[in-house]
Amino acid sequence: MENSEKIDLTSGPILRGLLHLAVPIVGSQVLQMLYNMTDMFWLGRLGSDEVAATGAVGLYLWLSVAFLLMGSIGASIGVSQAFGSKDIQKAKSITNAALVICIVFGAAFSAVMLLLRSQLVGLLNFREERVANFAKDYLSIVAVTIPLTYVSATIGAVFTASGNSRTPFVCNAIGTLINVILTPVFIFPLGLGILGAAYATIFAQTVVFVLFLIIYHKGKTRPFEKPEISILPKWENILWILKKTIPIAAESFLFTFLVIFTTRREAFFGAEAVAISRVGSQIESLTWLVGGAFGTALVSFIGQNYGAKRFDRINETFKIASKVMLCYGAFVSLILALLGKYIFWLFLPDPALMNRSILYFFILAICQIPMCMEAVSANSFRGMGNTILPAVVNTTCNILRVPFVYILSMDFFGLGLTGVWIGISAAACIKGIWSYSWYLKRRRRGVA
Repeated sequence: MENSEKIDLTSGPILRGLLHLAVPIVGSQVLQMLYNMTDMFWLGRLGSDEVAATGAVGLYLWLSVAFLLMGSIGASIGVSQAFGSKDIQKAKSITNAALVICIVFGAAFSAVMLLLRSQLVGLLNFREERVANFAKDYLSIVAVTIPLTYVSATIGAVFTASGNSRTPFVCNAIGTLINVILTPVFIFPLGLGILGAAYATIFAQTVVFVLFLIIYHKGKTRPFEKPEISILPKWENILWILKKTIPIAAESFLFTFLVIFTTRREAFFGAEAVAISRVGSQIESLTWLVGGAFGTALVSFIGQNYGAKRFDRINETFKIASKVMLCYGAFVSLILALLGKYIFWLFLPDPALMNRSILYFFILAICQIPMCMEAVSANSFRGMGNTILPAVVNTTCNILRVPFVYILSMDFFGLGLTGVWIGISAAACIKGIWSYSWYLKRRRRGVA
């Protein structure tokens, strides 16, 4: 190892090593949740239209994550396995390829967002023209930083794959602090409204990008003693990353694209319905952000052990991770079911929406444990380089989500907006149960 911050994940107590790696990543994701909630908290003081508009734009930013994953997950799998097999030169080469991929796709997606912003917002079918205009203005600003976030995420993944998740946490914490401070200042004293939230986001993400670049090249905790950046990486590494990550990117892209269609159905019931969903999804991110963070740690942890051929540790890691996430999923379910309405009131203090929000959070609570189990099984597959099977499960269930939503919200069932939420929760439950069961079956056969 080339610096003291990196950890050999192929030896030592599993739970301690996993938590050492996972806790800073979870912290980074909690910061991301705080980052998002800061905008929502202050925009909620302006009204539900602003919340609905940023929620709509958030869908397209979420769509961009599909391509971001090609660089970051590619780096997580390749670099962790290279460190596990003690091949530092290969780790550097994979890093170069991942960075080139993220820059190319980040710039392309940003250009599409800027050029087609009117059409993209129009796809959401808002009835209120004011909300659509807010969304277009917000989108035209935040799209600029997409390439920067791609590079930051990929460099952060390289740090984590080397066993150092603390450095990305520190960089993200600084960005979140900047956003928390600047957002209310830009929105209210400067009178920029919804655009103030966008400008604060740009500034914060730019700072994080610069920090990552400096630390990657000059920091004492950098993954490599002598980082090598080349605009012409090895073609075989590009192909290897694309082969491993295209299923993940396609799955993520399709999921978000299908969410846009379910959001269209929510918008049919008015902007208030979208606002409730926007607030709810941010609170629910207690599960999918933290579960995703724990999953990121699993990819690196299992990746290193897979590279070192420590299959006994992989099996034990899966068992321990399952127990941890089962307890966490149960905790979030209780929070949503019992305290959801009070949390909702903090972000959107509108008495007219309270009864709807209570039912929404109760429905969301049902699928939290399956979601956590899916995070464990899917990322265990990915750590071993098997990205096809979780992509098959997720894609199939994400496709089912759309007919569930539309059918259950039809007049025939009399559920209306509630049917939309039940359909979403049902699809998540099926996905979690299927993914986890499939991993267990393949592990018993010794082919996971």
